[in-house]
Amino acid sequence: MDFIKGMDISSYQEMLDKGYIYYDENGKEVDVLDYAVDKGFNYARIRIWNEPDNVPLSGGYCSLEHTINLAKKIYDLGIPYLLDFHYSDWWADPGNQNKPAKWKGLHGVDLEDAVYEYTKSVLNELSLRGISPSMVQVGNEIRCGMLWPDGSSDNYKTLANLINAGIKGVRDSNGGSAIKIMLHLDQGGRYHYFEKWFDEIIQNGVTDFDIIGLSYYPFWHGTYRDLDETMNKLSDRYGKDLIVAEVAYAYRLGADKLFGKGQERLGGFAASAEGQYKSLEIISGIIAGTNNSRGKGFFYWEPFIRDDNSESWGYCMGIVDENGHPLKAFTHMKTDFPTDVTKARKMYQELNYSEDINVPVTGNNVLQNVMFEKGLENWNYSNPENVSYVIDSEHNSFLFESNGNVKFELSQNIEIEQTGKYIMAVEYKGDNTTGVCIKPFIKGKDYRKEINIYPSDKMWTRGTIEIELAEATEMIVGIEIDSPQIKGEIRNIGFYQQ
Repeated sequence: MDFIKGMDISSYQEMLDKGYIYYDENGKEVDVLDYAVDKGFNYARIRIWNEPDNVPLSGGYCSLEHTINLAKKIYDLGIPYLLDFHYSDWWADPGNQNKPAKWKGLHGVDLEDAVYEYTKSVLNELSLRGISPSMVQVGNEIRCGMLWPDGSSDNYKTLANLINAGIKGVRDSNGGSAIKIMLHLDQGGRYHYFEKWFDEIIQNGVTDFDIIGLSYYPFWHGTYRDLDETMNKLSDRYGKDLIVAEVAYAYRLGADKLFGKGQERLGGFAASAEGQYKSLEIISGIIAGTNNSRGKGFFYWEPFIRDDNSESWGYCMGIVDENGHPLKAFTHMKTDFPTDVTKARKMYQELNYSEDINVPVTGNNVLQNVMFEKGLENWNYSNPENVSYVIDSEHNSFLFESNGNVKFELSQNIEIEQTGKYIMAVEYKGDNTTGVCIKPFIKGKDYRKEINIYPSDKMWTRGTIEIELAEATEMIVGIEIDSPQIKGEIRNIGFYQQ
């Protein structure tokens, strides 16, 4: 197998329908997929949703009909493709693993049979047309499970049964014995999640798979060093081939909730065409240098998607610019990737990640027990059942871990008598990935001010909110966590009178 330089092109038809036009490096209008293959992309990835017409926001895309049409286009290009079963009518990711509407009332063996029959029937439809995939994902980013609530990772036995049903559906389809099967998780820079998940799933009987797929976005999923360590440890422990099934980097800044200065800091490079190129240099080199030659390549996630909304992925994450012209990573795909692993490691070792809490926040702190010396006295905490926590007396912090989706607040009710300027601040360290919201907030009678924190599990990040109070008031000040399975640490919460 050649080193995979893949592209997730699931939105290709949608972009054409919206009237977007693409160009080569000379400004000549092109079919972007024809041009991509010419420039070195050698593998496609497409997602399939069960019945997307059930979700108006989907636009009906990624249906079986769309999949067939796109697979025909891919075959005409002369490259193989990976089919990504979401097992949902719309997005499936760590924060969303919803059953398709038709399966809502199914459980146990009935749900397993539905997964089996659906998987097999889709692949047989593609086989009849001579456009079978070379690789299949049984689920998309399934670290937290699939087909909730039945297949939640709270119950690995049930999850394993559902995965095995999908695998059997692949194997029993026409030509299914030749299809490579991938199991795909997010958090590609955090080995501990992968070890726990794969140990559990293998112990519960899932063994017939070929590839471990990882999502790795360096502004969400740990440092480049973390990815390097994770890839090598996975290769050594499980002896499976490894593919980074999703990767991307911004070529310009977007909204803070997508790719602002916080994400730029964590990603290591400026949001620019050159920064995007350098990020892919490192990632491709890490993959190519994986122990036992197990690193097989990557898929750039939606490289041609475009959107004018600064909060949208298509605003800044593609490898074409806002006008459809190719960026450096695109025009150099054939010649420059993968880079040498020695060069990649030297590049990431030279990066200087700086914490954004170097300057202390000053003023009179109105909150009490901010160092947690008295445990959670003065604090409001809902204590969800699936969260464990400890008070770390060495770092004066609240250290927590969930074993599934979780939402909670850590806050204080306060009365402010003196008017004037106040600053709310909190420091946080922990995981960040798809579906994670870390929000410091100030809540009053008729308002709520909040910001998003983009954390790292290596460095403390500070979030601050300024507010001017014109009258005495009661309010709630704190931090909200709304996330899939997560580890995090909170310290130095303050509401400072200026």
